Amino acid sequence: MLNSRKEQNLQRHVSLPCGDKDGMPKGSADDSLKESIPSRYRDGRGGIDLERVQLDQNEARRLVIQAMIRRIEKLWRRR
Repeated sequence: MLNSRKEQNLQRHVSLPCGDKDGMPKGSADDSLKESIPSRYRDGRGGIDLERVQLDQNEARRLVIQAMIRRIEKLWRRR
């Protein structure tokens, strides 16, 4: 009984064979990278403006912390 369960688990976890990539669009990795980077984070030379990314990350962290503080204050006022 235990062996049959192991076999079933193994059969479930067997990976499917990869299909051919004829349906995939052709193009270089640079093309897909450029399309995946939002325009606000691109610098004038085709790279990533890391300073802008860091500023946005810091702003997002600040907003999350402010929201947590507001939530804690709201919970404390209920007491």
